[in-house]
Amino acid sequence: MLKVDLAGIWQDEVQQQIFRQLLNCMSLPGIIADLSLYLGESTALIGVLAALLDNTVTLHDRHELIGQSDRHFLNSPTAPLTKARFIVVDGAIAPDADFNPSLGTLASPELGATIVIQGQHLGSGELTLSLTGPGILSAKENKVALNGFHSGWFSRRQEWISAFPLGIDLILVDVTQVMIIPRTTQTIF
Repeated sequence: MLKVDLAGIWQDEVQQQIFRQLLNCMSLPGIIADLSLYLGESTALIGVLAALLDNTVTLHDRHELIGQSDRHFLNSPTAPLTKARFIVVDGAIAPDADFNPSLGTLASPELGATIVIQGQHLGSGELTLSLTGPGILSAKENKVALNGFHSGWFSRRQEWISAFPLGIDLILVDVTQVMIIPRTTQTIF
């Protein structure tokens, strides 16, 4: 009999704590949450995916950032880019011209993809985003600096959310932190 020690992010209680942090980030765009208390040996990328995916949610790992053992525990079916509900990408690599995620439909805008972008650091760096819209509390604008995120992701995001309520949501991660930019948030960089 195979015995597996499901510690860290694979425990229900830990995934619930990460999920609560994600809900807070979704409701307050630009807020950076530190997940290091919950991650153990894992990264924020894997922690976020463990909290959000199951065997009913499709995944596309564009730049092969998910290791084989983590992939096994995520138990999420793979799908082509245009059909995947969650897409994982390396933020340092600009999106290709043919990178076209699902934007949902007018009848089901919730079918728009969530793109999880892994970069080097949230909270400092040369790229600065100014976020406005629902959930922005401080003077109706929140400025966030990023390192290791190509500006092309945010340019393309403007195209993808231009026909609201169609669009995508972004989850930005570094090694231990997470930030969410929902489709309702406007960005200037």
